[in-house]
Amino acid sequence: MAVYGTLSDQELTALMREGDRLAYTELYHRYWPLLYRHARKMLQDQDDALDVVQDVFTSLWLKSAELEISMALSSYLYSAVRNAVLNFIKRSKLKNTYLDSLADFLEKGEFVTDEQVRYNEFAATIEAEINKLPPKMREIFILSRNLGLSYSQIATQLNISDETVRKQMYRALKQLRLRLGPQLFTLIL
Repeated sequence: MAVYGTLSDQELTALMREGDRLAYTELYHRYWPLLYRHARKMLQDQDDALDVVQDVFTSLWLKSAELEISMALSSYLYSAVRNAVLNFIKRSKLKNTYLDSLADFLEKGEFVTDEQVRYNEFAATIEAEINKLPPKMREIFILSRNLGLSYSQIATQLNISDETVRKQMYRALKQLRLRLGPQLFTLIL
């Protein structure tokens, strides 16, 4: 195992692609603490961060045979964790929204099918338009609107300037306003 510690990320990745478990184990030990801290910082929850990082490494091993990484492995893994965190947050919000609407339904004891169908259609339309934004712009928009982070918090988290965050948010809102029209656009504000 000591020999694997001296190998570069590229060499370990090539070995892992060939099914070498020790190369995978070395990458796991090399990057797990860094990725865990990154996920914990984003999620503010230890258990959720553990789950996200474990899922990323599980996926790395399962897809190792066809893995083609065109960037530094550390960048690839950080991006994978960031995307996994964003997906986790999205799933959590959907689950919470579902549970809240179920509780509301049980509390009211009445059917609001038409309203709910319209709401779901609006929500799906808005979500589809948000997903059409460029990846970085979409990430900034989600961090701002869904997580409620300030521009400076987003800038710190993504290692970019406050001005870049402001410009990206301005452009995102402008695109969404054009695509959604005034009625639906007001729903995301």
